Amino acid sequence: MELEDLNKEESKHYKYVNNFFAKLNKYALDCSDSTKKFVSFTMNTLIEKKKQLISNISEKGIPDDLPMLRAYIWKILLNLLPEDPSLWGETLKKKRIEYHNYRELIEAKLKKEIEEKKYKSIDELEQIIKDAYRTNTSVPFFFEPTNKDNLQNDEEHLKQLKKRKNCTINSVNEIYYNEKEYELHVDVLKRILFIHTKFCAAISYHQGMNELIAPIYYCFSYDKTYKNETHEDIEADTYWCFHYLMSQVGQSFVSANNEGIKIKSSIFFKCLKIVDIDISNKLKELNIPKEYYCHKWFLLLFSQEFQLKDLLKIWDLIFSKEDVYYYVIYIGIAFLMLKREFIVKGDMIVVLKELGNYKNINIDELIQKAKEIRKSYSGLLDDIILKTTEIINDV
Repeated sequence: MELEDLNKEESKHYKYVNNFFAKLNKYALDCSDSTKKFVSFTMNTLIEKKKQLISNISEKGIPDDLPMLRAYIWKILLNLLPEDPSLWGETLKKKRIEYHNYRELIEAKLKKEIEEKKYKSIDELEQIIKDAYRTNTSVPFFFEPTNKDNLQNDEEHLKQLKKRKNCTINSVNEIYYNEKEYELHVDVLKRILFIHTKFCAAISYHQGMNELIAPIYYCFSYDKTYKNETHEDIEADTYWCFHYLMSQVGQSFVSANNEGIKIKSSIFFKCLKIVDIDISNKLKELNIPKEYYCHKWFLLLFSQEFQLKDLLKIWDLIFSKEDVYYYVIYIGIAFLMLKREFIVKGDMIVVLKELGNYKNINIDELIQKAKEIRKSYSGLLDDIILKTTEIINDV
């Protein structure tokens, strides 16, 4: 290959990332001074081509005023993008085409099964649809059209939403909505869940998975480069990141009698006892089952406990470690310590009420507390926490 050809090839690989850096700089101009510094630091870190450095950035906390940054850092940490930014363009192109092929294949199979009235997974599909419409109902975004320009009026929007909620499985469009003017963001969620179920039959679909896919899709959709991506691009990227997340947590949904969750909860309680014996003793004295509070943390990564905007910050921290359960333990202990006075001094009614009350938790304070606990106790706790995966694999 001639030198000129090599330069062309190199230029092609760097075109995507150069555009990314240019957009990042452009959008950062409208952000706070602290975000501008963060962007500068992040860009230098990306050039280092080391995932661990990106993990450290996520652990510090990604600024909310630049959604583009969070979207790309998550794509790296959730194994969609490689460490080398020069490979991003080709990687995204390949993975988006692969998802598109999956989508067409499953659509064809679904259509044939419906036509032949031999559809084997109707109960599963109906559960996905029901759960999808229960996802983050307080966030209007999920129930808005994917393309607002096609929306004729609010009345038509409400009509379509009601139709979706009361649907019966008699048409492939009830998953695929090929008539794009009627597609809502929630339709994209259920399509990804359905496709993932078909390609990951060993895990299949379980209630709660809808809560794990929604924040990823929301994060990528609110990336400020969204206007430069197609709806199909966002959908494909969400699928692959959700696929990776499920490779981490999926077994928790299917293990017999939730043995995996029980083991994680026991390890959590062991760590809590080291950090705050008084809280540990009080919960034990009141005989409050772990199922009441920490089981859901491990299954759904706090997705039902906090508002979406706060959950994104928590997930920055959680995704910063290869084992996503690592920071769940520190965050859970921090939550209990912020409730310490109620727990240690309260009776059963007070403690149960506070264990279910997340509204008065300041998310920045919670995250800071989790980091402080880790800094003080990681030497004592990490050996216990990092055995979690090993133990669960033996279950």
